[in-house]
Amino acid sequence: MDDFIRSKISSNIQLELIFAVAFCLVLALVAYNITFNLTRKVTEHKFISYEQGIYDISSSANDIAERMLNDLRYKEESEITEEMRLNVRYPSENNPEMKQFDLTTAMNNLIEDFSRTTTLKVIVTDLEGNIRYKTANVNERAIDVFDVIKSVYDVDYYNSGNTSNEAVTERTFVYPMNFLKEDIYLIIRDTPVADIQTSSTYSYNSSLSIFVGFLFFVIGFMVITRNKMDYIQELSNTVRIISTGNLKYTAPVKGNDELTELAKSINIMARDIDERIEEERNLERTKQELITNVSHDLRTPLTSIIGYLGLAKSSGITEAQRSDYLQIAYAKAESLKDLISELFEYTKLQSSDNKPSLTTVNLRDLLDQLVEEMIPMAEEQNLTIEKSFTNKDTLLSVDVPQIVRLFENLISNAIKYSHTKTPILVRVFSADQQGYLTVTVENSIDSISDEDIAKMFERFYRLEKSRSSETGGSGLGLAIAESIVNNHHGKIQATKKDEHTLVISVKLPALII
Repeated sequence: MDDFIRSKISSNIQLELIFAVAFCLVLALVAYNITFNLTRKVTEHKFISYEQGIYDISSSANDIAERMLNDLRYKEESEITEEMRLNVRYPSENNPEMKQFDLTTAMNNLIEDFSRTTTLKVIVTDLEGNIRYKTANVNERAIDVFDVIKSVYDVDYYNSGNTSNEAVTERTFVYPMNFLKEDIYLIIRDTPVADIQTSSTYSYNSSLSIFVGFLFFVIGFMVITRNKMDYIQELSNTVRIISTGNLKYTAPVKGNDELTELAKSINIMARDIDERIEEERNLERTKQELITNVSHDLRTPLTSIIGYLGLAKSSGITEAQRSDYLQIAYAKAESLKDLISELFEYTKLQSSDNKPSLTTVNLRDLLDQLVEEMIPMAEEQNLTIEKSFTNKDTLLSVDVPQIVRLFENLISNAIKYSHTKTPILVRVFSADQQGYLTVTVENSIDSISDEDIAKMFERFYRLEKSRSSETGGSGLGLAIAESIVNNHHGKIQATKKDEHTLVISVKLPALII
């Protein structure tokens, strides 16, 4: 699982950046907290507080009052319910042997049990303010109950923390209740005891902590992404070098993320551009060669035509001579016309706009008819043409006029350049495992080198160096044949069967039905 997560992160720049940012945020947060704590300053303040003293008085008063109301020792058995017995907080509250019905004894017990201070003053009066009980530290002989109630502080006021650090005077708590079957007022007084307390104030340098956290984030991000940034710079340098024309320079391929794909795309782009430029150079070179060759081959017959026409215009020749000159000029013009036609056809086949118009044909039947049409041409050279066709179907999807021109060129070349009277052999083989139909044309030849065979399909190349457009072909027949085969996604090649037999093989994709 760990390897899977690592591979996913390393193959996606977005995930890498998210991981880098998350890691740097954690690093920045840790640095912030450490710096924040290191810059902490503690300032202590001492002050006088009465909160605890007031709380002790309030707690003692509440406990005494509650005990007087709920302690079962101060109630008749007839008054005690089962619920009251179940809700007692202390075992002594429900001890029948400790029954107390004397006010003085009861109050002494309560003060002894619950007083949190030794200076607590407890007074019990009747409704008219007559003191029924008081502790020894109480000096009053009579109490004006209503005046005490009016000036008393509410217990909740003290418990809410609304006290100052100034000197606090005596506090009084009044509880009206029924105790030992009498309506009484329980008055509790005491002066809260002051104590010295210390408060600590903490101060932090948050600005420095934020700066350190930000600094760690930046440094961490730069360290984590350094390799990627260096790689991006390498790709940028590569593009700059390629833009200067150095298309052989390649971008380094590292990792397996989007930058890797970008590097591969840059290399593919540079290679494609280099190949296209090379193709354009080859095309330009071919164009120049074509212009040079065409100029030479056109100039020779044209010069002859002009020469013979000039002679025909002379006044010092006989009519028979003039007729011969015109006949020769006409023949030269016909040759020139054929050369221009072949040149036009070759140029048209080389055009990228030339798309074959495909039709389904049986190659065996097409060649059978074509060979029959070319037998008279062979007989003029005292040659024969033999056929060897497969019995299987030989269906192709081809441009019929182009395929006819292809095999016309091959058979006519075999007729023109046969060295002996050995029959020309045309064979058709059934489709091979790769799905190609093969047609071969064999004819006899004089000695031929491997270099000549390799150059046979070049424009204006002639096997017999002594031949020119006047004495031989245009040198475009096999080049046209090769262009037609390439347009049909086929293959053409020339090989020697033996020292005196040349075989030209054409492979065309068969139509599978």
